[in-house]
Amino acid sequence: MSRLHLTFSKSAPDMDHLPSDEGGEVIMIGYSNVGKSSVINTLANEKNLAKCSKTPGRTQLFNIFDLNQNSRIIDLPGYGFAKTPKKTQQAWMHNLQNYLSQRQCLKGIVLITDIRRGLRPIDEDILGWAQQHHIPALIILNKSDKLSKNDVKKAKVKIVTLYNIPEESLLVFSCTKKIGIPEAISQINAWLGVRS
Repeated sequence: MSRLHLTFSKSAPDMDHLPSDEGGEVIMIGYSNVGKSSVINTLANEKNLAKCSKTPGRTQLFNIFDLNQNSRIIDLPGYGFAKTPKKTQQAWMHNLQNYLSQRQCLKGIVLITDIRRGLRPIDEDILGWAQQHHIPALIILNKSDKLSKNDVKKAKVKIVTLYNIPEESLLVFSCTKKIGIPEAISQINAWLGVRS
């Protein structure tokens, strides 16, 4: 099975502690309870590479995973979880805005959402920003195993229609049923110039 050969590098509390702004970077981003860590583990075919917390909103650092010497994936803190203190949420939104506006080596955004919930306000803002700055984005519709095939189709059509998003920018995904893995890996590798 194809996989991303990721190695955990470090966790960074803010922009100042990120690797130097060179090479290529893809970010994983999304609300706190959409299964970002599980998606990373599934793409790497490793169970505990990214730590999955039973408490959504626990990831409050930039978690950096090296793909090779010049390419990496960064798991950004999940946003919008109610139990995270407002002050922490505000600090992370500030960090996120700084990252998106300043990082030159950003090659692509993987926006992970729960297919049952669709896109929410911050997701929409990030996609708008990506479009404005000509940064490609892939929307992973995670947890597709929780819906019937017909409901998966409806959810996908709804997002395409509602947000005028090209269908090729959406990827139906399931960690448990192993759906969407080769397509996600292929897109990330293409952005980073890595041969599959």
